[in-house]
Amino acid sequence: MQEYERGRWNHFLLDATWRRTRFNAQPNALLVETVRNHPAGMALDVNMGEGRNALYLAQQGWQVTGVDYADQALAFAQDQARQLGIALTTVEHDVATYDWGTNCWDLIVLCYADESAHVAQVQAGLKPSGLVVFENFHTDVNHARGNKPGQEVGFATDELKNLYAAANFQILHYEEPIGIADFSRETQRLVKLVARKR
Repeated sequence: MQEYERGRWNHFLLDATWRRTRFNAQPNALLVETVRNHPAGMALDVNMGEGRNALYLAQQGWQVTGVDYADQALAFAQDQARQLGIALTTVEHDVATYDWGTNCWDLIVLCYADESAHVAQVQAGLKPSGLVVFENFHTDVNHARGNKPGQEVGFATDELKNLYAAANFQILHYEEPIGIADFSRETQRLVKLVARKR
C-alpha cells in the first residue's frame, strides 16, 4: 500500500500536466506572510512534497528539514536546492512514524500535509515561542467533491483553532475563507491557522 501511495504522490507532485493545471508551484501565501519579518531559525516542513515551501524558507535563511515519503519529489527538491545554491535537508520517511523531536523547531509547516491536526507532535517538536503554519481544506470540500464515507478530507469549522487553543497555543491567525487551494487549484472553503507555542 505504501509503495502505491509513494508512486501516486510522486506522480501528483512531478507530472508536468498536473503541475501546469492543478498545482501551485509558488510558496504558500500564508507562510510567506507569516515569516516576512520573522527571524530565520530551524524549520520542519511536514509532507513537503516537491519542496516549494521548504525551498522558499531556505532562500530566506532558514535551516529547513523536509519530510516526505515521495522519494522522487524529494530528489526533485534537492536538485532545485543545488541549482539555487542553498542547503536543504530532506528525509524520506512516513510522517506517521517520523520522530519530530523535542523543542527542536522554530517553525513547523503543515500546508496540505495530510488529514491529521498533529497537535501532540507540534507541541513536542516546537521550541517555546515557535510557530506552526497550517493550511488545508475545510470539510465542506467533501460535499463539493462527492466524497464517500471513509474518504472524507479536511477539517471542521473551528476544529484546528479549538485543538491548538486547548493545547495552550496562542492563536495568532485563524480563518476559514473561500479561496483557491494551493493543492488542486480548486476554489473551496479552506482552513488557515498560525499559532505560537507558549
